[in-house]
Amino acid sequence: MQNLRSVANIMLSALMFALAGVIVKYVSSEMDILSLVFWRNMFSFICVVLVGFFSGQLSFKSERKSTHALRALFTFFALLTYFYAVQNTELSTAVLLQQTSPVFVPIIAFLVLKRLSDRYVWTGTMIGFLGVAFTSGVGTHNLNKGDLSGIISGIMGGAATITIWLMSDTESPYRQMLFFSLYTLIYSLVFLPWVWDSFTLSLLPFLIVLGIVTTLAQFFLSVACSYASTDKIVSWTYMSVVFAALFGYVGWGEKLTTGMLAGMLLIIIGAQISQKRV
Repeated sequence: MQNLRSVANIMLSALMFALAGVIVKYVSSEMDILSLVFWRNMFSFICVVLVGFFSGQLSFKSERKSTHALRALFTFFALLTYFYAVQNTELSTAVLLQQTSPVFVPIIAFLVLKRLSDRYVWTGTMIGFLGVAFTSGVGTHNLNKGDLSGIISGIMGGAATITIWLMSDTESPYRQMLFFSLYTLIYSLVFLPWVWDSFTLSLLPFLIVLGIVTTLAQFFLSVACSYASTDKIVSWTYMSVVFAALFGYVGWGEKLTTGMLAGMLLIIIGAQISQKRV
């Protein structure tokens, strides 16, 4: 039952990440990336505080504030580079490169936590990544700045996932979201002199929704990590590439080929393999 809950939550997280990509793809034509990140963080913090206030969970007490700050820092840079990638390359490709993070999770887990993931994790992760490559068609064009930014986003995302793993034994998903939104807002205040005049009322609904869906993506990821070992389930985040490919097909007429459908199947197979027990 816990495995089912973890998979359901991480797939919801993947869906939210893909939806965020759609919003960024649309809004980035009218707003620069620094502004997008700042207003996303602002509305995310407001949303989390309101939820905590009305639910009675609002509290800034924690013994792991340094880990919260580190998670937020990694995610902050992941957002910056992800939004830039979405703006400067195809949606499915940007999501693919951001979702290289599962590849880095077992590597970082070994280097930082001295934990060597089992063969099923490595096999499933690589099969899923191969499926992602088919789905996105990443080999069909030369790497550009947007692609490189997406790769950096993947590395930062993997590091952030490890910090979530480290906190999941003591920090509730809501507390993680509260400190995550607080610290990312603090980090983005450095951009305030450049973004203050960028806000336009017509973009308000999109910015609010962007803040909500990216916060939900992080929330569902935190919940999933509280139910199961992170390295066993993180390959399911590859599903965001599937969602992004479908959104790209519907919204921007991006191609949906037989190879992409085969890649989607490989993603699911790889995620299933990762969950197997030795």
